[in-house]
Amino acid sequence: MALQTILKKSYLETVFEEVEQGIGLDRFKEDMFPYDENFLLVTPQVKHPENLLGQLKATTDGDFQSAIAIYNAYPTLTPLQAINVQFWESLCLTDAFPYMRDRWHLRDSKDDEELKRGIINHFTMENGLMRHGLGGLWWLVHLTVDEDRDQRFELTEMLFKNYTLRFIRLGVGKVIQHKEAAIGILQFIKDNERYITSMENVANSLTSYFNKLGAVKQLTFLDRHFFYHEMEEHIDEFMNTSNRDAQNSEGEVQ
Repeated sequence: MALQTILKKSYLETVFEEVEQGIGLDRFKEDMFPYDENFLLVTPQVKHPENLLGQLKATTDGDFQSAIAIYNAYPTLTPLQAINVQFWESLCLTDAFPYMRDRWHLRDSKDDEELKRGIINHFTMENGLMRHGLGGLWWLVHLTVDEDRDQRFELTEMLFKNYTLRFIRLGVGKVIQHKEAAIGILQFIKDNERYITSMENVANSLTSYFNKLGAVKQLTFLDRHFFYHEMEEHIDEFMNTSNRDAQNSEGEVQ
């Protein structure tokens, strides 16, 4: 199997600087992005997957399927490699370009400004790694996969199927970036979902609570049982705290 190729950082920077300036936007509507192969580099120890594009589903409902496909496509990818902006931005312009173009409806853009926003928001790290169109999918799987389960992607699927959990602070927040926290919190929610009256309140409040707790306690050294227990202790409070109150409370601490 061939090794994965990526584009040179300088080339990526040029492409996205041009996007910012409104130059060459129509390239992002083509069948394949017309990148210059002279700027390709080989990524050591990362093998090029077969038929990744065929496993990606360019719809919101298909995000879980796409995330699993991306995660499984690169079984040797390490977290250190997976924070490499160059890796994910390259895939957006090469192997996964048709998926990215269709997933973010670039051909349906009303004008150049909308097209530009779609590219910057999802092809680059402008809004952070967890919101990136490809890197964010890989990381959400990496942080929620549990090899001790019969169905190792059980919590991953729950996160992806719940729009509120994934997009209202929790899925893009700091606390979920600690794997044990992600598993403990999601397991509690899975076990008690039928009793939770406002998932939006819970997502906002638990994120604020653990952000504040992280200021006085090293959360990265704590296991999933700690986070599960904390959820048990505070779930009523989380459900009854409004979104504004949760955010104001967090702001006071900061």
